[in-house]
Amino acid sequence: MSAYSEFAKRTKYDIFAELIRVIGIIGKCPLTRAARTTNLPVDRAKVTLEFLVEKSLLKKEQERNRTYYMVTVKGQQYLQIYNRLIHILGMPPKSMHSIF
Repeated sequence: MSAYSEFAKRTKYDIFAELIRVIGIIGKCPLTRAARTTNLPVDRAKVTLEFLVEKSLLKKEQERNRTYYMVTVKGQQYLQIYNRLIHILGMPPKSMHSIF
């Protein structure tokens, strides 16, 4: 078994990529759906999503008293760079939980 096994814990960069990927697939994504789909507690997902908004990787939109998150161009670029790095290092991508 390699030093980097499929059972390794997710890093914050893995979590960022997973959230961006999920939100990109869903489109306009509410907090609870992003949290549930990425298997994160809602409070941790909220802090992480707000950080990604602050860094312009996601944007936030209010609609009918609900908050939705969407991926920005910068978020798409992050995901491309993350995927290239994983490929260059020969690391298996972290398995994403079922989206639907």
